[in-house]
Parts: sequence; C-alpha cells; structure tokens
Amino acid sequence: MLVSLGVALAEDAADEEKVDSGTMDLQTIIEGSLYTADQSITGTGFANIYNNLVVVDPDDKSQVLNLKILTSGTGAYSHESYVYVQNNSVTTLSGDYESSNHNITVKDDTSAVYSPVNLQFPGSFRAKTIKSLWKDQTYTKNYAGMISMDSLFDYAKMLHKNSTTIMYSDDHTYRAYLAATNSTAASSMNIDSKFDGSAHLGVTLADVSGDISDVTGDISGIPKSKANSNVLMDEDYKGSFNLTKKMNVILEKTTDYGYYEANSDGSNGDYPWLPCACNAGWDDMAIHDQRYHSAKGFFDCTACLPPGPCKN
Repeated sequence: MLVSLGVALAEDAADEEKVDSGTMDLQTIIEGSLYTADQSITGTGFANIYNNLVVVDPDDKSQVLNLKILTSGTGAYSHESYVYVQNNSVTTLSGDYESSNHNITVKDDTSAVYSPVNLQFPGSFRAKTIKSLWKDQTYTKNYAGMISMDSLFDYAKMLHKNSTTIMYSDDHTYRAYLAATNSTAASSMNIDSKFDGSAHLGVTLADVSGDISDVTGDISGIPKSKANSNVLMDEDYKGSFNLTKKMNVILEKTTDYGYYEANSDGSNGDYPWLPCACNAGWDDMAIHDQRYHSAKGFFDCTACLPPGPCKN
C-alpha cells in the first residue's frame, strides 16, 4: 500500500522574502490534507474488509463527505483499488472563510468466486469449514449536498465488479451551500458488474425542510433516512445478471449579477475561462445546429474549468 499525506501551506514560497521584509502582507492561508492509496490483493481464503473514508469540516470536525466500503466472503478473491481523499480550506489571516475543496475518489476492480475454505492451524487445534457467500457494499453520504448512494452485492457465488465513485463539495455543509453565491456539491457512482446472487442500488436526496440531523452517516443510513428523503432510485435484483449503472447527482448554485465581472466572485474580479454559463447557449440551439459542430466542446462546457458537460 502506498500512502501520501499532505501538510498545511501558507502562501507561495516565491513570496517568502517579501513577507519577511514586511513589504507584502500575508493575505490567505491554505491548509488541509491529501491521502492516496493503491492496493492490490490476490488469493484464496477468507476476506473481511472495512474502509471508512471521511472528509471533515476543519472548524467543528463534522462530516462533509463519507464513503464506506464493506467486503467479506470465502473463496478466490482478486482486488485492485485506488483511493484519493482531498480536504482543503482557504481562509484569510484573520480567520475568515474564503473557499474549500473536498473530494473523495475511489476506483475499484474486484473479482470474487465463492468456495468453502478449510483453514489449517498448527498443533491439535481444528476449525470447521468456513462458508461465506460474498458481500460487497459501497455506501456514500455527501452531507454538503445531502446525497446518499448505495451499491450492495450480497449472497454472491460469483462477482466481477468495476466501479468508480466520486464525491465533491466546495462547501462544508448544506446550509453553507445554500448561503453561498456560487457552489457545487456532487456524487456519482459508475458500476459495470456481473454477478450471481443479489444486488441493491439506491440513491436518495434528503428532504432538508425537516431536521437534517436525522440523516445518519452509518452504512445503513439509507434505510433510516427514507422517511425524510426523495428516493431517486431504488432497485433490487436476485439471480444472475450483467449490470451496468451510471448514477450522478449534481447540486449547483450560481448567481447572475447581470455582468461578467460580478458573476466571478459576487463583487469584482476576472471572469473565469470558460464560465460555463455556456450551458444555456448549447441548450437553446436547434438540434441540427448541435450536430457535427466543430466547436462542440466550447458550447457544451466540456472545455470549461472544471469540465461539466451539459444535460444534453
């Protein structure tokens, strides 16, 4: 396993001399952490794996993003994964919040085939045969967007799964998202699978008109939160299936002040390239104008920063 941890930063190193001499005031403080992990496992036996990835608010340590992974079973098991967790926050020297960047990305390639396992121990100790069908669950909770996603493969005699799960937010809480001038919170889960067993896929968007503290971050949080949520998807399968699913929820808030400079930061500033207000221009085009366009990327926002293809 490869692990990388980030540290706190303060301004650009090129400005250090100016700060020391007092000719330039320190304006912003960038602090946070970065965690990455690559994992590869191959073998036959009994496996029981639990991962809990969390991004927290630096002020009160409450959860912003949470991703849980639970895998168990006996037999042949092969697994490769990549994990990326980023938690950055930008504040002024006086401690005023300016911006943040929260991200969790997990790429997972898993193959498992069930068989009973006999474990041999030295000496006179003997153990019974272990029989456990495969279970593989990924549960995510984006508290900044109140988005829950769940993929569960259970009682599986055979499972082949390739998945990519991404969560992002540039605010600490849902209330901060609502109060922000421009803000984005998003969760996505893309799954390509083949299995013999059962599967459940679910997506909920919490009803924040009630008490959002009722929505828990536990791995069983989706069933507990259904009463206060809009269920966007609830699917169950039992048998032998090839299943491909792409789930994506984006909450985006922008403020239009009527002129480009103000749209950038709410007051004055340089308008970013491209601004991604281009969504409207693409949506308003006639269908024959959208086809075979040489500058499609500039109209559908895939050339914008950050890339964000429009709904068409």
